[in-house]
Amino acid sequence: MSVVALGWIGVIAYFLVTVTLAILGARRSRSVATYAVGSGQLPPAAIGLSLVAQLTSVATFVVNPGLVYAYGVSALLGYGVAAGSGIMLGLVFFSRRFRTHGVGVAALTVPQWIGTRFQSPALRLAFAVLSLALVTFATLIIVALSLVLARLLALPPNTVVIGLTVIVVASVMVGGATAHVWINAVQATIMLVVAVMMIGAGVSLIGGEPGLWARLGAIDPNLLGATNPASPYFRNVFEVFFCNFIVGIAIVCQPHVISKALYVSDDRGMRRYLATAMLCGVVFTGVLVTGLWARLQLPGVWPIDRVVSAWLATVFSPASQVLVTVGLLCAGLSTLEGILLALTATVAADLVPMIAPGTSDRRALISARAVLVVIGAITAWLAIWQIDHPTGGTVAIFAQYGVYLLFSASFLPLACGMFLPKVGSNVVSLAVLAVVVTYVTMSVWKLTTMSNNPAVLATSAILVGGLVIVVGAWRQARAEA
Repeated sequence: MSVVALGWIGVIAYFLVTVTLAILGARRSRSVATYAVGSGQLPPAAIGLSLVAQLTSVATFVVNPGLVYAYGVSALLGYGVAAGSGIMLGLVFFSRRFRTHGVGVAALTVPQWIGTRFQSPALRLAFAVLSLALVTFATLIIVALSLVLARLLALPPNTVVIGLTVIVVASVMVGGATAHVWINAVQATIMLVVAVMMIGAGVSLIGGEPGLWARLGAIDPNLLGATNPASPYFRNVFEVFFCNFIVGIAIVCQPHVISKALYVSDDRGMRRYLATAMLCGVVFTGVLVTGLWARLQLPGVWPIDRVVSAWLATVFSPASQVLVTVGLLCAGLSTLEGILLALTATVAADLVPMIAPGTSDRRALISARAVLVVIGAITAWLAIWQIDHPTGGTVAIFAQYGVYLLFSASFLPLACGMFLPKVGSNVVSLAVLAVVVTYVTMSVWKLTTMSNNPAVLATSAILVGGLVIVVGAWRQARAEA
C-alpha cells in the first residue's frame, strides 16, 4: 500500500476518534462554565496531559526543529534549555495561585481573572481584546500542519488549510472543555510515542567517525556555538539565554495554558497535574534535536518551515511516516483546539456580558460560537498568506509577534495579582500600557539591532512594565505611610 493511501487511512481514523470524543463531550457543555473549564471531575493526570499537549504545539515538533536546523546549538539551547526552564518555573509559581483565586471568584478565563482581581472592567475588556492575538499562533499551527499533510496526502497546501480549519472549528464549537481534555490526553499519548521515534531516528549519528559535532562544524562552525552571530535570533547570550528564559516564564500566562489550572479540583490534584505535564514536557523538548539530525541527513538546503516534512519523507518508512504525521497532527491540533476554546470562552464569558449585560448563558455561547466561525475564516486566510510569504523566513516569527505581545501584557497583572496583593489597579493598568507601548514602539521603529526578535521585544516590554510596577508600588507605600 502506498504512503498516500496509508496517510489517508491514518488521518481519517484520527479524526473519527476526535469527533466521537467531541460529541460525547458536548453532552456536558450545556453552560458557559462547563464549556470553558469542564465539570471539575476530570482526572489531574488527564488535565496534565492536556496542558503539555497545549504547550508542545506543532511549533515544537515542526517549526522549532527547523530553526535548530538553520542556526544550530544556539537555537537548541535557547528554546530547549532557557525557554524550557522558564516554562517549568512559571508553571510551579503561577498555577496554584491562579487556581486559588480563580475558584474564589468563579473565574472562567484569564481576562475575567484579571478583571475581578483588580476590580477593573477596563482591564478585563482590554485583555479580552488582546486575547485575539492568539489568532497569529493558530495561523502557525495551520501552516505547519498543512505543509506536512500536503506532502503525505498529495494535496495542495491551501486545500489542507481549509479542510483542517473547518474540522477543528466544528470540533471546538461542539465539544467544550471536557471533550478538549480527553482529546488532548489521547493526543499527548500519541505524541510521546512519536517524540521517542523522532529522537531515536538520529541517535546513530552521534557515534562513528567523523562524529556529530565534527560533521556539523564542517557544514558551518556557527552551528556549534552557544551563540550564533550569523543568525537573526540567537546572536548573543542576552538573546539565547536571558530573553528566552523570561519568555518561557511569561508563556505560561497565555489564556489557553494558565486556564488549565482552573480545571483541577484540589491542591492534591494540582501536584499530579504539574508532575504529569513536566515529565512529558522533558520528552517533548528533546524533539528539538531532530533539527541537528535533519542538517546531516537532508541533502541540500531547505526552508525552515519545510525541513521536518522533508526529513520525515527521507528517513522513515511509509508506515512510520503515517504514524509520525498523526503525532504531528496531535501536536498541532491539541494546541489549536486549546486556543480556539480559550477564544470562544473569552467571547462568551467576557465580551458578550460586557457588550450586552443580562445575556443568558445559552445566547452568550451561541454568539461565541458564531464569532469562532469568523476567527476560523481569518486564521485560514492568514495561513494561506503565510505559506507564500513567511514573515522573517518562517511563520514562527509571524506568530511570535502576536502571541508574545499577549503574554508580555498578561504576565505583570497575573504576577501582581498572585504575589503583590497591595498593588492597585491604577499601577497595573499603567504597567500594561507601558508593556504594550514598549513592545509596539520597538517593533515599529526598530529601536535596536535586535528589534527583529520578538523575544527581545517581549523581554524589554516586561522589564519596562516591571519598572513601572516597582515605582508605582513604592509611591503607593509612601502614600499609605
